[in-house]
Amino acid sequence: MTARRLGSARWRDPRLAVGIVLMSASVILGVRVVDAADDTVPVWSVQEDVSAGSPLTASQLTARHVHFDGDDARLYLSADAALPRGMVLDHDVSAGELLAVSSLRLETDTSAAELPLAVSSGSLPADLAPGDLVDVWVTPDPAEPGPTSAAAEVLSEVSIVSLDTSSAALGAGDATRILIALDDAAVAGLGETLSRLSSGQVVLVRKSG
Repeated sequence: MTARRLGSARWRDPRLAVGIVLMSASVILGVRVVDAADDTVPVWSVQEDVSAGSPLTASQLTARHVHFDGDDARLYLSADAALPRGMVLDHDVSAGELLAVSSLRLETDTSAAELPLAVSSGSLPADLAPGDLVDVWVTPDPAEPGPTSAAAEVLSEVSIVSLDTSSAALGAGDATRILIALDDAAVAGLGETLSRLSSGQVVLVRKSG
């Protein structure tokens, strides 16, 4: 009889209930912290001030795990990939700054000119980066009335100089601003190229290899 009363009294002890609640809360908090930690991606950050035109080396960089909203992570150089070769900074960066894809350009840029393009979401590879070679196509604009024309290649194997989603290009709103390098031949036919580019939607196709 006495043993049963003591066991029943211990179970009704409010300190035991409080302990169970605190333990449950700590478990839930721990799960949430782990989930939040997993919701980050590694991107490169510079460890020291670097001037425009300077080549980048692995010793100047460190990987940082950062949480991004939406697909903003693609604006920065992923630390999961090797540092691109032959790239230099397009502008000064400060120590601790995340390395944006748009801050890089080819070290040996022998292009005759650079052409800005506004490319809408879904019309270019999500992980497109400076130095990639692309073919530039124009597809019919579905919003335009009239007969539909066939898609056409406008430029072949042009190099990406930089990418920027923070500002509109050529009057576009929600678009990625792309700078592509043009050689002398492309510059000579620039008038026709611009006319064809304005006739529909621009699509970039990355060259493999």
